Amino acid sequence: MKLISIQKAYQRKFERQRTIKKLAYDASGHCVHIGKLSPGCYHCFAPDLSQINFYSGNKCNSNCAYCNSNKRRVYVSAKEHLVRQTLLYKKVLSKDFRPTAMSFSGGGEPLLYMDVIKGYMKVLRDIEKQTGHKPWYYLYTNGILANPEVLAQLKELGFDEIRFHLGSSNFSKAVYSNLKKAMRYLKVVTVETPAWEPHRKKLFAMLPIIEDIGVKHLNIGEIEINKYNYKRISKIMPHAEIYQCYETHLYDGGLVYDIIEEVIRKKYSYSVLDCNCFVKSIQRSPAKYACHEDVAGLCARH
Repeated sequence: MKLISIQKAYQRKFERQRTIKKLAYDASGHCVHIGKLSPGCYHCFAPDLSQINFYSGNKCNSNCAYCNSNKRRVYVSAKEHLVRQTLLYKKVLSKDFRPTAMSFSGGGEPLLYMDVIKGYMKVLRDIEKQTGHKPWYYLYTNGILANPEVLAQLKELGFDEIRFHLGSSNFSKAVYSNLKKAMRYLKVVTVETPAWEPHRKKLFAMLPIIEDIGVKHLNIGEIEINKYNYKRISKIMPHAEIYQCYETHLYDGGLVYDIIEEVIRKKYSYSVLDCNCFVKSIQRSPAKYACHEDVAGLCARH
């Protein structure tokens, strides 16, 4: 793979954005989208020191070529989870503890850890009663295990949203079926999958399918490159280009904007977020707590 300068990467992105007149720009330009985003996306762009993403474990029942997780990462013990739950109760003592969202994603497949999720949600719902404040609860999954039994449990636990990574299963019919079933259980069903060029045809085939299912939001992520996926991606895409922003990213050649143009052209009803390096930059940077524009109207109300 070839490392290109941020000037070249940014210039390409900005020039491509200018060709799409209906794009909206929020969070000082870090958030580029069409339509109102999921409530779960709000915390990425708003100053929210209370929001927490819970890491359940690193086991996964899929094997994505672009996965950048450390599969040798040590499992989180039951004792460590208990310590984290105790720290959650301590956070309640802070007058500023009013999280907009609480999420479960990253590392492995969360639905392999339903007992862990139940433990955290018990604590979170208890805190909710104490504070009188309800955050938006969402979970990110590859969808393989998202059958009606599991979906019913998520609903009972208090989840508002579920996000499906369709590319993980290579857009399998079984996962599409689970995606459709999820509509009956959760307030919001979102598709969040990366702009992976080998999936181009299947990404475009996905667009009318998720419209028919009734998906509310589509987030197209930009793949982050690290030592865990660099060699794999290099073998698959030896001529691909990467650039450094907050992290190192795989340049998608404008794929996300090709998708947005198709959604606009076909007048599909869901929002689309270009979840690229700029999103990760503001999401993870301390600077967002100091200076950026108001994003109060960014997300849909569900």
